[in-house]
Amino acid sequence: CGGEILFIIFSPAGKPYSFGHPSVEFVAKRFSNASKHLEETTDAPVETYRKERMNLLVQDFNDVQEQLDVIKEKQKEIALAKRSLGKEIHHWWKAPIDQLNLRELYEQGERFAEFNNLIPITRDKKNAAISSMQAPMDEDVPSASPP
Repeated sequence: CGGEILFIIFSPAGKPYSFGHPSVEFVAKRFSNASKHLEETTDAPVETYRKERMNLLVQDFNDVQEQLDVIKEKQKEIALAKRSLGKEIHHWWKAPIDQLNLRELYEQGERFAEFNNLIPITRDKKNAAISSMQAPMDEDVPSASPP
């Protein structure tokens, strides 16, 4: 029918939601070019929506910028650690224990516990594999005593 519609709704938290047909911008421009009275009534919600949207985008940008700063700081720490260690590769189990903080000591303990749990499992698997390989070999070897 050629109708044009524009909804701008603000949530209780102040977040704007909009719907327009054929588009929000089209309907807003159409009414902003009408009489001064319509311009005053339509520009205020559109301007409020634009400002709110801009604030949300700035907030999102600042959040991403903070995350990027944290990542850059960690990269600097890693580069500094690599330089201080020289070219020699240090493994986690070779770290001097007396230089670790409490959190790092807990992490070391967890790693060693995982390692200690893996040893018997791997040993049992290898023993089972060896046993299963020896059983067929025992059957193929003729016995020295008569049956």
